[in-house]
Amino acid sequence: MSLIGDLIINNIKSVLKRGGFIYLTTRSKGFPYHAYPHDYWRYEPSDMVRIFRDFEIIRLETDWEGPGVFLKVRKPMDWRPADLNDIALYSVVLGRRVKELVTLDDTPLVRRLVLYLCNSRLRWLLPGTVVSVLSRRYCS
Repeated sequence: MSLIGDLIINNIKSVLKRGGFIYLTTRSKGFPYHAYPHDYWRYEPSDMVRIFRDFEIIRLETDWEGPGVFLKVRKPMDWRPADLNDIALYSVVLGRRVKELVTLDDTPLVRRLVLYLCNSRLRWLLPGTVVSVLSRRYCS
């Protein structure tokens, strides 16, 4: 997991009182890319199990309306933070799992242009089959 993600998740975990709950919902691979405000990661249920292996998982399920994850966890009374550095998450920007933080600037030019097109009103200029193929390959 990226340094930023590691810091954010472990900060959320550390400020929660022992015995407290976290309710989390997030998107999984297959959910379309969105440019605003920022869109970098997709989380699978298996990622949540690894990220919250130092918590008691009360409920973990996939979103029935779209690619996503719902999670409810409880902080144990004897909590010690898990090391999250070994977790590779699916990067929407690169289209593969990575451990480091990436931005749109790190993306190959063709992928960057297609991601821009996925969120652009100019999509209508392209034939439907082209948009369909690009959307399946790059926009989710």
